[in-house]
Amino acid sequence: MRERLNSVDIIVVAVCLTGLCAVVVPGVLAARETAREQSCQGRLRDLGSALLTYESVHHGLPPRRTGFNNGAPFGGWGGKILPYLEQADLKSEYDFRYDFFDPRNRTIVESQLPAFLCPSSPSGRVVQIQSQTSTKSLNPDKDTVFTCKAAVTDFITSNGVLMTRDGYGINAMSGDRGIGNQRQPMTDDEILPLSKITDGLANTLLLIEQAGRPAAWRNGVEQPGDGQFGMSPNARGAWAGWGSIAFGAVNSETGERPGRGDGTDCSVNCNNWFGIYGFHEDGANILFCDGSVRFAGKKLDPLTFAYMTVRDDGHLIQHDEF
Repeated sequence: MRERLNSVDIIVVAVCLTGLCAVVVPGVLAARETAREQSCQGRLRDLGSALLTYESVHHGLPPRRTGFNNGAPFGGWGGKILPYLEQADLKSEYDFRYDFFDPRNRTIVESQLPAFLCPSSPSGRVVQIQSQTSTKSLNPDKDTVFTCKAAVTDFITSNGVLMTRDGYGINAMSGDRGIGNQRQPMTDDEILPLSKITDGLANTLLLIEQAGRPAAWRNGVEQPGDGQFGMSPNARGAWAGWGSIAFGAVNSETGERPGRGDGTDCSVNCNNWFGIYGFHEDGANILFCDGSVRFAGKKLDPLTFAYMTVRDDGHLIQHDEF
């Protein structure tokens, strides 16, 4: 009888523990994700502070990418703001006269800096780069193919807006590509003053969360492949590399471009090569030019996304639109 009671007691305790776990574990997981979301927003806010400090020192925002139009080596805004991220030691070692993937910079570029990561994103990622040096790099060896396992960033800025040629895209397009790739808060190879952002700093996005690179993610599913642009020096996703890509909405069902040109197109958490993308349940984060960070949900429509991206289209936005 005693042994039977002990067995029953054990069963009761096991059932109680199972029930307790069913109640407690989801709450613990939710609390952890909330903490990760808050950390993600904090890191994006730190990047905004660094970018605005750079602007106050240099009278403009840093180039989103260098080596695109002029004779500068390959690089991006991530390297430019190192001294304003309490990474002055790395800034003093980084040599902008050489490509970011050059052996001279490789130790720094392969260092994963927490400021560029969202804690909710997959870990263990690198951007594989294989390339010869650019023509303007001071490295005299133009023949060797150098290899770099560049550390990643989950945040990126815009170098244009991709619109559909029907539906909501008709009025947004014009003969001179009314929403073109030179009308964003950061531009190629040049420092851009904040005065160029005539739509207002609180209405114009500076960075978006576009997490998961270099892998392609579509509607929460990782896709096969080598990543956007392969292992070329313009492969996106390295914090020291080209820090911009064209933004645009996608088909909500497939996660791919082009969209349908209607209200069903998706701007958030459908495609991490063109849209806003985070590993949060309900959306992802946006940094605006005033340094504020806001969480964008899936109700953000493609046209509002485009208007937030362009600095001088004359459209103001309502922050309850997303």
